[in-house]
Amino acid sequence: MIIKSHEINKLNLDKNKYLLLYGVNDGAKEEAVAKLLSKLNIDNLVKFDEKEILDNEDIFYDEILSKSLFGDKKIIIVNRASNKLFKYLESIIDRDPENIHIIINSQTLEKKSKIRTLFEQSKNLVCIPFYADTTDTLSGLAFNFFREKKISISRSNINLIVQRSNGDRGILKNELDKIKFFTL
Repeated sequence: MIIKSHEINKLNLDKNKYLLLYGVNDGAKEEAVAKLLSKLNIDNLVKFDEKEILDNEDIFYDEILSKSLFGDKKIIIVNRASNKLFKYLESIIDRDPENIHIIINSQTLEKKSKIRTLFEQSKNLVCIPFYADTTDTLSGLAFNFFREKKISISRSNINLIVQRSNGDRGILKNELDKIKFFTL
């Protein structure tokens, strides 16, 4: 199932335990992961990189299939995923372990990608694309930041900051944080 990035709050995380986040906008993906983590009561958070899984798949399966002594829910985030993980994901989804949420974070995936096709065609799997932000969106975020912090700045300077972010709100956030710390 495909949903838009702004519809994450409507997601039923008890029903949809497997999420694929893909696209070029790393800042928006980070915000989405933060929203998802705050929505779930995190007992155990484990992060993997695709290379770690490919090098030693037993650690990945052990982490998913083992129960934790300290809590019920476990969230596994796999970063830099590609089609190489397809067979691992397919076997985990078939087993459907309890109290596990898996978030797959990937860069741009082609339309023919096996992982993307799997997540788009299933009703229980969620696929969320993250495209580059428009300058209007980034300008609005920057304008709201300066208004909240009560920092006066010209429109041309806001446009310069937005232009430096290259369509990624993560870069924009870093630039705005620099300005915030400079004004302190």
